[in-house]
Amino acid sequence: NIGRGIYEYALVEEGSNFIDYQTEPVFTNVRAGFYTLFIREEICGEIEIPISVIGSRRFFTPNGDGVNDFWQIQGISNNIQPNGLIYIFDRYGKLIKQLSPSSRGWDGTFNGQLMPTEDYWFKVNLQDGRTFMGHFTLKR
Repeated sequence: NIGRGIYEYALVEEGSNFIDYQTEPVFTNVRAGFYTLFIREEICGEIEIPISVIGSRRFFTPNGDGVNDFWQIQGISNNIQPNGLIYIFDRYGKLIKQLSPSSRGWDGTFNGQLMPTEDYWFKVNLQDGRTFMGHFTLKR
C-alpha cells in the first residue's frame, strides 16, 4: 500500500542502467532473474526494492560449448531463497539430482553417466514454504 499520489514504476534488470518508467504497476513478459523495482512520486520521491522473478529455461544442451551447459532455477541465489532445494527427476519419477541455489546447476549426468535426450521434471521447495514444479528438456 503506497498511498495516494501519482506514481510511476520501472523494473530494471540486474546489471542494467536503463530506467524506463510507466504509469501501470504491472509488468508482463518478464524473464527470470534479479531486478530492482523503482517507484517514484513527485512529492515523496523514489524508492528501490530488490526483487527476483523465479523461473527456469525450457531446455539445456550440456555439450561443453559454454552455452546452456547447466540447468538451474533462475531468480534464486545465496541472497534470495538461499536454503531452497531443487530436485530433478527422470520421466519415471526417479530422483536424479538435488541442487542448492548456490550450485552451478545440473550437468546432465547421473552417477557419472550421460543422461539421454528427453524431458526431465523438477520440484523446487523454497525456504519461505512455497513449492512449484515443472519440466524441461535435455538436448544432446
